[in-house]
Amino acid sequence: MKRLIIVFLTVASAIAFVYLANLESLSSAIFSMPAGALLLLIVFLSLNEVVKASRWAYLLRASKLPIRHIDGITTYLASQAASALPGGPMLGARLAEEHGKIRMRQAMSSFVAMGVSDFFAPAVIATAAIFLTGQRPIQIVMPILTVMMGLSGIAVFRSVRLAGWLTRFMMRWRLTRRFVPQEADFWDHTAILMRRRVMVNAVAYSFVSTMLSASILWLVANAMIERNISYSDGVYAHSFSMVTRLIIPIPGGIGITDASLTGVLNYIGIGLARAAFIAIAYRTINLIFRTFLGLLVLIARYPYLLVGPLRIPAPAHEQVEVPAGALPIRPRTRQRAVRLPRRHPGKIHGETPVPEVTHRLPG
Repeated sequence: MKRLIIVFLTVASAIAFVYLANLESLSSAIFSMPAGALLLLIVFLSLNEVVKASRWAYLLRASKLPIRHIDGITTYLASQAASALPGGPMLGARLAEEHGKIRMRQAMSSFVAMGVSDFFAPAVIATAAIFLTGQRPIQIVMPILTVMMGLSGIAVFRSVRLAGWLTRFMMRWRLTRRFVPQEADFWDHTAILMRRRVMVNAVAYSFVSTMLSASILWLVANAMIERNISYSDGVYAHSFSMVTRLIIPIPGGIGITDASLTGVLNYIGIGLARAAFIAIAYRTINLIFRTFLGLLVLIARYPYLLVGPLRIPAPAHEQVEVPAGALPIRPRTRQRAVRLPRRHPGKIHGETPVPEVTHRLPG
């Protein structure tokens, strides 16, 4: 079932990629770039994924999970194959199960820590960009709200009392009940990641990633407009649009990211139509690069999850219908062992159970 889920996510991601990607915007952005700028764009895209993958691997190890740093990097990069889906990068938590005694819910704590750390770095960068570019000081309210949301998240995940209250509160409704983590080990690993030293390092990774993303936007924007924008304007546009996306929690940021980025680019004088075209091209370039990079890593590192044979366990009990007047069938003295999947509940102390044969006589 887990393998089928991975295959389903990969196929669904390909469908979402075709639906969301705008190849016309991509071709216009790429073909209008000089060779040097195009090479620099590829370098920034690659470095950005490596930085985010290193942060994921660092958080997995910081939460006391037994996984190597290189394995944590490959799980994140392979999960980008489903980046077109809302919540698709959570596939990395499933892939972490392939590297030792790790449960998906335990690895999900690192995904939560990544989300919390992303509340701080864009807010700090946006605040600095607001003053450097001479924007209205009232705009600083948005970064302040983002920082407050990040601090609230840290307080909830560090406090056992607040976590219990939030769990009971969300358990009241059927819609939110399914998203409430009730496993104790999830809360334990998440509380470890909310320590000051771990969060400072995670925010540092997020800071580098945000600056690389702003550099990518700056390159794409200058390739599609006649009047080049300054680097500080590109940083302001990207960081402020990220802050807006964090305040309005839409899964995957679909719609909100494009709308906020378009609005900020139009605000700095690019024009509404051209700003919308730049926002779509920026999203398409990132989507294509992450998806194909994720597919390459997924096929190269985890091919058995896509093409390996499925092992279906046999039922634990078999019932045999005996016709009227017939003699009961004696069960075989030697039964063939049933091969169960890895980590199947039926495996106890390394033993494989033998199916029990039950006879049911008429009357």
